[in-house]
Amino acid sequence: MKKTLLVLPMMLLFFVAGCGQSSQSSNQKEAVKTSRTSHPVKKASAKKSSAKASKRQSSTASSSQATASTVSSTGQKASTAPASNGATSSQQRFAALKRSVFNQIPDAKWPSSYPVADSQYLNVFATGDGANYSIFFSHGQSALPYNDPTLQNINAELAIQKKTYASVSEAQAQVAPARSTQGLRQVAIGDGIYAASQGAAGSSYLTWNEGRWTVTVKASTVNGEDPLPLAKQAVAWFAKNALPVPDEHGTVDLAVTHTNTRQNQITWTEGNALYMISGLEPMQTIQEGTATR
Repeated sequence: MKKTLLVLPMMLLFFVAGCGQSSQSSNQKEAVKTSRTSHPVKKASAKKSSAKASKRQSSTASSSQATASTVSSTGQKASTAPASNGATSSQQRFAALKRSVFNQIPDAKWPSSYPVADSQYLNVFATGDGANYSIFFSHGQSALPYNDPTLQNINAELAIQKKTYASVSEAQAQVAPARSTQGLRQVAIGDGIYAASQGAAGSSYLTWNEGRWTVTVKASTVNGEDPLPLAKQAVAWFAKNALPVPDEHGTVDLAVTHTNTRQNQITWTEGNALYMISGLEPMQTIQEGTATR
């Protein structure tokens, strides 16, 4: 049974505000040859009749193939081609947005992918420079230009942010400290991991370690929520996907309760830089967190 640590969510007010912070044959020639036999007319007639029958069969086969081709082009092919084109278009847009971000913010943290629905478009708004920046991701019905002013009024579903401090110790001080949870009830959450269970002020918490990371799932007991299902989902994901490696210690804070704020947060330090990935949805936040480098 592993010792676990409890990390209480910590408000990081230093990040840049913006982007909704108020909260995809030609015809073949036929020749009938007659030979000089005792019945030339009959054989020629028979061959001509056979040729006509063959021509009718060929015409029928061509018609059937044309019909089949028409069905295929309006059926299966019609359904798969747009998906392929949509996927290609989505990938091209993702790559174009990445280039735009890197032109403004060299060496920015960036996810390897960002899936959106077939009928949606990824939009990105970014502020800052290489030392301090905020990159906001959202999806919409229209493919808006990079840094379109209207994106400032959208409640972005995910953000990647960096803040540079004067020293390493000052940056590390921004990460919530760990606390001992010895004596607390232990709950199996999968993959041989046990989480410490604790309740306070109308909320229940499950906390466990993933390498240098401390993960906490919070649920509202007032709303009758249970943190266990989300904790199990997170453990299953981390079993196959790794978060960035923090210099010292990092925290993952996930919430069962849905709100219009990016309360799901991944926070860590690299040198004197503090990074945070925050999102509206808990699983999307950790999925993009493990895809970001």
